[in-house]
Formats: sequence, structure tokens, C-alpha cells
Amino acid sequence: MDDGKFDLNINDQDGFRKFIEYEAASIIIDLLEKGTIDEEKAGRLSQLTLDLIVPGMTVEELYLSGVKLDDHNPELAPVVYKIMKIYEEKFEKKALAQVSSMVKNKQFGQAQDLVKKVLQFKMNN
Repeated sequence: MDDGKFDLNINDQDGFRKFIEYEAASIIIDLLEKGTIDEEKAGRLSQLTLDLIVPGMTVEELYLSGVKLDDHNPELAPVVYKIMKIYEEKFEKKALAQVSSMVKNKQFGQAQDLVKKVLQFKMNN
């Protein structure tokens, strides 16, 4: 997949991680330049991204962590939507299986949150 900036092999976990990091950094820089956020908030958003998006994660782990970026930081919602769109296009069946697995493991809250985000994404796009 090509986002216009660099080639992204979505099947490659390192490529997907770099894509998420790049998108988050782009949003943070844009918000900082516009004065929408201050340097302290930019630092917190950057650290959150680094805390959630860790080298060595599988594509599925990156997805599950990536969709948490906007849980308390709506500024990162555009990144989450891009992650969801790419993941849905490439791994829709895996996303459904992940929700099913969460339910089977009695992780109802996480499953519900993921379903809400997917539905919100679908309604907005």
C-alpha cells in the first residue's frame, strides 16, 4: 500500500508500526504548528504513541494498541481511523475473529470498545 509518502507493506509488522508512528507524528506536528496543542500536550501524545506502538508487536497487536490512541485523546482520532481503514481493508475477517476471541475470553469491555470504534468508523466513512 502506498500512502503517498512511502511504500507500506501492510503484511509487515514493522511497516505497519512505522505507518502508525508516522501518522501520529504528522498529526501531532500539524496540531502543534496550528497552535491547537502546546508542547507539553504534544510530548504526552508522542509518549502515548511510543508506549502503545512497540517494536516487535504483531500486526494484530499493533491494531489493538493503535485503536486505543484516541481513547482519552480525541486529537489522535484521525490516526485511529486510518489504522482501522487499512486493517479493515486487509484484515476484516481477522478483526471479526479478534472480537469473537475477546468475547470467548470474557473480555467484554474490550470487545465492546472495539465494536463501537468499528461501527463509528463505518458510520463516518
